[in-house]
Amino acid sequence: MRLVVCCAWLGSLLCLSACSGRSIGGTDAGVDGAAPGVDSGTPPGVDAGGRDAGGPAIDAGTDAAVPGCSCPTLPTTCSPPTPGVAAFTPDATDVATQLFDVIACADSTLQIAIYEAEWECIQNALQAALDADPDLLLEVVVDDRQCAPGTCFVDELEPASRVTIVRDARGGLMHHKWVIADGERLWVGSGNFTIRSYCSDLNNSIVIEEPAIVGRYGEVFERMFELGDFSPVAAEGGATGGPYTVYFSPESPSARAPLWFNEMLRVITEATTSVEVMIFAWTRTEISDALVAAAASGVTVRGLVAGSYADDAPAQALLAAGIDIRVASVHSKIMIVDGATVITGSANWSENAWSNNENSLWIADPGVATAYLSNFEAVYAGASPVEPVAMP
Repeated sequence: MRLVVCCAWLGSLLCLSACSGRSIGGTDAGVDGAAPGVDSGTPPGVDAGGRDAGGPAIDAGTDAAVPGCSCPTLPTTCSPPTPGVAAFTPDATDVATQLFDVIACADSTLQIAIYEAEWECIQNALQAALDADPDLLLEVVVDDRQCAPGTCFVDELEPASRVTIVRDARGGLMHHKWVIADGERLWVGSGNFTIRSYCSDLNNSIVIEEPAIVGRYGEVFERMFELGDFSPVAAEGGATGGPYTVYFSPESPSARAPLWFNEMLRVITEATTSVEVMIFAWTRTEISDALVAAAASGVTVRGLVAGSYADDAPAQALLAAGIDIRVASVHSKIMIVDGATVITGSANWSENAWSNNENSLWIADPGVATAYLSNFEAVYAGASPVEPVAMP
């Protein structure tokens, strides 16, 4: 069982914390505050990668029912989802069905790293999986502010002996959203386990079975789960498998741009035909500067931004440069470059994203890029233009 293995591996001190499911942390263990360089005081319900300076609570509020949003049923038999196929919300069916197929096919372990966990639909699916398979183990890493004991559904899953929970005790910094089944199949997206993410906001997900990518996510999970270590590490470059490359942050020092951010700036400057962006929290002006320069060189640039960030400097800079940027209920973090490469994952383009625990997933596959571009076009067609504001 996990308790025996974990305690033998970690020793008695960490055994009490990690194997009991109690909250533990890395260099900031026991401190419910921000790491150096991170903006503290993220209100409950706000995306940790979100507003960087006292903005409104973007995702705050109850996880109430959304009219017309249905909850799929967990399959009783395994029907593996097709890897490399993107799914999109706000129609919950595609993304939730994709996730539930991953859950239903799990035989031994589900390793879950999630920022918020509120939606009863996903709770019921995980509970059904536990009920159906007496050998299934759930290993869960959550953020302690958004998922404090008793405030999200992970503590309600039974039996508790097969559900081990590790909390990032720093407060509002563990921002991942992924599930690994049996160490072989990865579901990863931009949405939290909330009805907002599935039924109101625009999010995306994809299933990956490339061993190098699944393995890298697994290594990062084990660091958080086994060691309770969420602290910055030395930059290691991206792990690549098939068309996928993944970068993780925080990197040390967290005040410096992580590799995924620098790589994003590079591909913008090297774009030859087009760049589409679809982003929730956007406060970093380095990206808007690069996009404005790309547009000036003849690259077609278009953008979708969450309404809460439409008045911020990056969106306003694009607007001032004559770039068509529009407002939608975006929670995705997407860039599509030259119609061939997609950048997605959990990381927003904000100050916090450099110090949060984040993943930046790159997909160099024209077929996948076409699916993302089609979703962008559909949203873009019905979106309203960003309105100009007087900048300070």
